[in-house]
Parts: sequence; C-alpha cells; structure tokens
Amino acid sequence: MAAKEMVWNFEVQGIPYRVELKKNAISVNGAEPVKLNKLAKKSSLTETHYSMMIEGKEAILHVRQFGAVVLSYDGRDCATGEEYIPAKMPGWAWVFIVLHAIDFFFLIGGAIGGILQVFIVINISFRGPADTVHSEMTAFVHWLQQTAKINGFLHFADENRCPLSADQVPGCSIACCRL
Repeated sequence: MAAKEMVWNFEVQGIPYRVELKKNAISVNGAEPVKLNKLAKKSSLTETHYSMMIEGKEAILHVRQFGAVVLSYDGRDCATGEEYIPAKMPGWAWVFIVLHAIDFFFLIGGAIGGILQVFIVINISFRGPADTVHSEMTAFVHWLQQTAKINGFLHFADENRCPLSADQVPGCSIACCRL
C-alpha cells in the first residue's frame, strides 16, 4: 500500500475516536502507531482488509487495489456513516480477464500487454455504472484490435455495410477497417 495520510473521527457509545493512518501505520486516539503488516490481513483480488478491535467490535481498514482507502467500524463507513459495501468486481470484467488469459497463454505475443490489460479492466470495473458501458466497449475493442494484429490480421470487414469514408482499405467493396 502506498504511504497515505488519512484521519477518521467517529463516536462509539458517545466516546470519540480518532484513527490516523500515516506511512503504513495506524493509531487510535494518539496511541503508539501499529504497522499495518502487524494487523490481521485478508486479501482478495479487489481489496486488502486490515482488522483491529475497538470497543469489542471489528474495525477494518479497506485498501482497494487502485487507491481508495476506507475505514469501517461495525459494518459502517467511518467517513460517511453509511453502510460499507465491499468492492465487488462486476461479472462482465471476468469475461475480459478470461479473454486476456487466453491471449496470454495460447496466443503468446501479447503476454505483457495481456497482463497490463487485465489490470486496466479491473481498474475500469471500479469506476462505477456511469462509465461502465463506454469503458467496457473500449476495453473490448482494444483487446480485439491487439489480438488481431498479433495474429497477423491487417484489417477487419463487415459485409453488411457500405465502404467507410475514413480508414477504408483501398479496393474493398464492403466496410473494411485497418487495424
């Protein structure tokens, strides 16, 4: 995790708590900071959880893979007071991860690009519903274009369309786009 500095102020049974995160260490109410690697840790593809107890209930520091850090106590986000909803990768992202894995293991040539694209897809999947459709299609078109190039394709065609005004392959009587 990158060294971020964050502060959360919240109350438990009328008692104020101040939790500070500085340089990968966390402290509660000004106590001696504890390094994150000393806390109970649970990791998933989308985030890492660091657990500690405050007043007999679990406080969890959620560190998402691409930046966001959230502290929850008793299932509630300490910054907003709302219920904490863990990061969940949408189902459509798995389709692209599988496609990238196929590209990586079977088509070779795209190994480094495939690994980078998997991380890009995961990052895009956490932006939220507003950007999802556009990002999803952009990622798919990019993957398709790169995979086609790697496998020696020079262009793709749509026999149901007329020739294009831009990027048309010369001499092609249907819609033919260069890769």
